[in-house]
Amino acid sequence: MALGSALGGVEMVAVAATLLVSGGAVFYAAQSVTGWRREDDAEPVDTLKQTVAGQNRVALVVPEGPSIDALAAAMGLQTLCTEWGVTAHLFAEGPVTGEDSKTFCNIFDLELSVIGDKADELTETDAAIAVGGGGGVPRLSNNPPVVAVVRHRPTAEENIVTVTPTDDGATATTVTRLLEAETVVPDQRVATALLHGVRAGTREFRRANGQHDYEAAGFLHAYADLGRIEDLRSPGMSGDTFDVISDAIANRERRASFAVTNVGTVPSVSALEEAADTMLRLEGVSTAAVFGIHEETIVVSCRAEDVRTNAFDILDSAFGTSETTGGNTDAATARVPLGLFAQVDDDHEETLDMLIDASTRKALFEAFESS
Repeated sequence: MALGSALGGVEMVAVAATLLVSGGAVFYAAQSVTGWRREDDAEPVDTLKQTVAGQNRVALVVPEGPSIDALAAAMGLQTLCTEWGVTAHLFAEGPVTGEDSKTFCNIFDLELSVIGDKADELTETDAAIAVGGGGGVPRLSNNPPVVAVVRHRPTAEENIVTVTPTDDGATATTVTRLLEAETVVPDQRVATALLHGVRAGTREFRRANGQHDYEAAGFLHAYADLGRIEDLRSPGMSGDTFDVISDAIANRERRASFAVTNVGTVPSVSALEEAADTMLRLEGVSTAAVFGIHEETIVVSCRAEDVRTNAFDILDSAFGTSETTGGNTDAATARVPLGLFAQVDDDHEETLDMLIDASTRKALFEAFESS
């Protein structure tokens, strides 16, 4: 049952709030959400509660290379599960690779198990909730079954509960709204994580989809440790990520406001995504696509700041692989398996690289021009 479109018809009470950000104070109107459902529909938090509250132990599963937004949202859902009398443990489909996400885990002392390393712990849970990310939902060999998805990006799942409000700019926003709906006040640690998640997911509100992101930030502001958030603003960058960003800038090709670049083999998808974010800072670029090879798969990360451009549509049009394309208007990722081409020997590897570069650039530019 899809609840993504159920977040309309909002009653609001205006509250003044102030957020401290780098360079000074930013003032905005924060509003508390008191109703976010359609007629004839249960509130999303009630439906999620009915699904989760009957379990003893649940797994909150974030994607491989999880974003700060996904990690923060998982922490918030853990608090909600505790309120419902359910024990919740955090898992990731793969290792945490981004430097900012590693810093986040360290500062908040996050207990996060990687599924491949902790398979026994995962099977000891009764159900799983997929948190954050985009694209397909993890299957986990149905052990445990995935009973719900909570993210701010759309999902095509039909047989599980989906809380996917596309008018939220971050999954941390969605989870904060669930907490508010249950009148649960998060402790300082969780409130700080969620506020940082909202800010990271919306790129300091530059990608905020609407009023809900500001409302969530206003609610969390009263309970968060703002000093700790400032510590999180400038994490270090690994040498590998720096090299990927350098390659992205050096190999870029721009047509109109769309820049495309190839970074070759990448150590992690998060490094490629950071390169895509960096490309948007270049003069004249409002949409960027960065592609490379990771674990025998061509991975393409697209970012768009131009309101006339849809990052997800560009990738879906370019590769026609909706099952492996996830994201939304502002940020999307596509994965194209190399298949048999992954077995090419060293003598022909350079030729394969040239073909991948030429065909991928061509598909992306054609998709952009027709968008």
